[in-house]
Amino acid sequence: MLVRSFFLSLLALLVAQAAYSYADEEPYPSFIFPSFPGAPDRAGTVRVIGPRLAVRFSDSERPIVLSYNQLLAPAPGVVADAIAYTVLAPRSSDAHPRSTLGQFRLFLEQPRFPHGTRILSGALHDPTTLAWLRVRLAQLYPKRAARSLEITWEQRRYATNESVHNGTAAVVARLVVPLEAST
Repeated sequence: MLVRSFFLSLLALLVAQAAYSYADEEPYPSFIFPSFPGAPDRAGTVRVIGPRLAVRFSDSERPIVLSYNQLLAPAPGVVADAIAYTVLAPRSSDAHPRSTLGQFRLFLEQPRFPHGTRILSGALHDPTTLAWLRVRLAQLYPKRAARSLEITWEQRRYATNESVHNGTAAVVARLVVPLEAST
């Protein structure tokens, strides 16, 4: 009798979990994780936030666009994504970004920051990070001195039945990281 009641309650729990997942559009079978980027909302619209990088050089006003994967190579894609969405993003609006839960949410979710923000993250103020950026850009573009790195965060919205390139794009944040060595 005890075994039957255990399996009946387990079956009832699974049915309740499936109903909850269906009603709240939560990725099955998760109950505590946040929604993942690229998952459609109730209207079937997908929202993707991503950075676009442009390097400005001292010898030219014309910027050169590069992807964050190029900048962070040879880091694997998942590692480059984690770095881009935490270090290259503006300062987080999360009240506790240094907590384990805050960092976990930053890794799983796309960054949350106020529209139009221009505040650099703490890592982009760090002299070690700036030195690494200068060296890395000198490796990618030899004999050219990088003046600044512009990071434009865009939010793309598109319906699930169309390509990300057919959707609408809006600039969420624009950061300018000065790279010229101060004298």
